[in-house]
Amino acid sequence: MSSNKISLFFVTFLSIIPFLACGKSKVAEITFLELTHNEVVFWPEAGEKIVEVRSNANFTVESTDSWCKAEIIPENSNKIRISVEMNKEIGKERSSELTVRVKELVRNIKVKQLSETPQATVSQTQIYFNENQTLEFCFDISSNLSYSMELPQWIVEKESEVIDKWVKRHHFVASALNRSDSKRDGTVVVRFNGHSDVKDIVVPVKQSNEYSRFSSGSYNLLVGGWPDRRELVYTIVNHYDFDIWGTQEGTKVHLTDIVNQFKKYRYTGTGRDGGDTGEFSAIIYNAGRFELLDEGSFWFSNTPEKPSYGWDAVNYRRICSWGKFRDRETYNVFYFFNSHFDHQGAVARVESAKLLLSKIKEIVKNQYTFFASGDFNCQPGSEPISILKAYGQLYDARDLAEEPLGPEGTFNQLKPFETSKNRIDYIFVSKNVKLLQYRVIDDRPYGRCPSDHDPVLIVTEF
Repeated sequence: MSSNKISLFFVTFLSIIPFLACGKSKVAEITFLELTHNEVVFWPEAGEKIVEVRSNANFTVESTDSWCKAEIIPENSNKIRISVEMNKEIGKERSSELTVRVKELVRNIKVKQLSETPQATVSQTQIYFNENQTLEFCFDISSNLSYSMELPQWIVEKESEVIDKWVKRHHFVASALNRSDSKRDGTVVVRFNGHSDVKDIVVPVKQSNEYSRFSSGSYNLLVGGWPDRRELVYTIVNHYDFDIWGTQEGTKVHLTDIVNQFKKYRYTGTGRDGGDTGEFSAIIYNAGRFELLDEGSFWFSNTPEKPSYGWDAVNYRRICSWGKFRDRETYNVFYFFNSHFDHQGAVARVESAKLLLSKIKEIVKNQYTFFASGDFNCQPGSEPISILKAYGQLYDARDLAEEPLGPEGTFNQLKPFETSKNRIDYIFVSKNVKLLQYRVIDDRPYGRCPSDHDPVLIVTEF
């Protein structure tokens, strides 16, 4: 090769070296696009969530549904804020899809929003009422669905009120029964509009205008010596067949024995020392005749909500138990309170009378018939009894009786052949109660006293 050619080669080679170097530094960078989440799920409520984007180029995000929006966060350009509106469609989930683009690259984010579960309940599955007490009734419908109601012709809706977010209370008025009818039945049907998958709720309604007539009693069972006396008590109970009666000094053992002996009976109440411990002021009732709707107990003290000693009653806690009952035959509703006042503390007896009245007002609210039985450890004319009578809504059953039966006294001191004049056991009734019979039962089976107290029995109508 000639020298001229060699020179030309090197000149040409050297001239292209810069271009080769430059071409190596300009190799095209590969575009990438990655997402931290490909799917996000929201609750039915409105909300926001963040998805991070990893890319070496600017990206865009698109949304096609108005309820689901997406935007690149200005202050942090590698993050997408996804926001959704509240899903108001009950029982219907919804979904959308967001599109993230970088040049020809596309990634999708699936967005799902859950829905509220259809809910529909009523506060009462059966409605009973007696027109002698009222022609009005109400019940609550709790639902996140729209609904309508179908009513019997003899029932109209008076008004409704919102109780909570999804709860509405409906007030109804029924027409009076014809003179020839004593009872009638109907149904309130709740239908959920546009939700064929949710069943209608059917609420039976029963109306009566019959009067309730039954026997009530108060019986201090005497805590000691029960095994030797229980058969005597059984004899009294079996013969006089109390429908509902308050007991004092009965323990869990006493009460269990009685309900086992007489299968028709149930009881409500709490031991005065808490739970099943100590003596009860229990209410025993014929469960076939009465339905227990509500119940409770309170202590005669400054802290009535818990087991406690009251005022100058230093040896024993004293308690009152109460129940709200419905007569299954007539649908009448009534309350029954059963008390045992202290036998030593004079202040405690006075304050107990005040507290009993206060609780009756609080619980009954002057809306229902009520009875108040008990061993009050007070003679007629004493201050506690005078306080109870002064209420004006509470009447001593004996005072209402035209011909009281049996002795006046109720505390026999286990002396079978003596007539007691110590009257310390009572049954009080509300003013709407008609007294048909009052009796102090002084029966002596086998010449013995079943207890140191003689039971009080009344027959009433309301």
